[in-house]
Amino acid sequence: MTDTILRQWTMLQAIPRYPRGVSAPGLHERLFSEGYDIRLRTVQRDLNTLSLEFPLLCERQGNEQRWSWRPDAPVLDVPGLSPAAALAFRLAELHLSGLLAPEALRALQPHFEAAKRVLAHGGSQLANWPDRVRVISRSQPLLAPPIDQEVYDRVCQGLLEGRQLYAQYRTRSRGNELKSYRVHPFALVSRDPVTYLVATLRDYTDVRQLALHRVEAAELLEDPVVPPEGFDVDAYIEEERAFDLPEQGEPIDLELRISAGVAEHLGEAPLATDQVIEACDDGWCTLWASVPLTAQLRWWLLGFGQAVQVLEPQALREEIAAELRAAAHAYD
Repeated sequence: MTDTILRQWTMLQAIPRYPRGVSAPGLHERLFSEGYDIRLRTVQRDLNTLSLEFPLLCERQGNEQRWSWRPDAPVLDVPGLSPAAALAFRLAELHLSGLLAPEALRALQPHFEAAKRVLAHGGSQLANWPDRVRVISRSQPLLAPPIDQEVYDRVCQGLLEGRQLYAQYRTRSRGNELKSYRVHPFALVSRDPVTYLVATLRDYTDVRQLALHRVEAAELLEDPVVPPEGFDVDAYIEEERAFDLPEQGEPIDLELRISAGVAEHLGEAPLATDQVIEACDDGWCTLWASVPLTAQLRWWLLGFGQAVQVLEPQALREEIAAELRAAAHAYD
């Protein structure tokens, strides 16, 4: 009896959730690899028995029957989710859903539902933890532009399977012209409210960023993705600073005159590892740091208004001063 229970439990664990499925011969191979020396007929008989007690589906595809769990079937887990594991699933649902591949998100949905039940009825103090933590941005919150779900699914499938896409993309230039490209997808990058597809187009090797909400249609191709030689997405983001709009390769030696409040803030969250802050006699401070010259740096400096003054480099000082004068003039 114990061997039968263990065998059937192994079978239930090997059956995927719909729309995926597995045949009885496939389950037979899985059980054989697990050390169960049984006949295919035994597997077929077990499946018929288990389908009377569990929410299993059986569909005919071609010449074989394929078994799967119903899409709404509860998670079968022994032992059940602990409160700590349930909390991890709940936080993943709240904060990582936008980063998960659609197939992974669908597969995890029953676990998310089980986690909610455990936290709601388990009596653990961890049930209150999601109400005790928040993630906020210091920048102005913006609404994420809508992304076509079918496009998103196909892009993610292309990324997972290393396959090219044929996409229709509406460019920001040329009057929002709709153009068609053969796309080699490499990665998805979420930056504030916008999700970008890092890719090359056609047979070119220069890496581009396609705003995913501007992709209006995508067709999955059989051709494999061909990345540029030595391409690494982390190096592309961090070393090449591709999403920071850099204007020169080497960092600049930034010198700022900052208020005491800004000095306190940057003392806790430095601009760079070589940052130095010295107090001045008039209650202000001077800051030195080596940082990349980017559009993001300019926006950051302008956001402080009169609490930050650029001293060096001179060209950046003149540019920020001109921008602030123009802004003040707009309010005259």
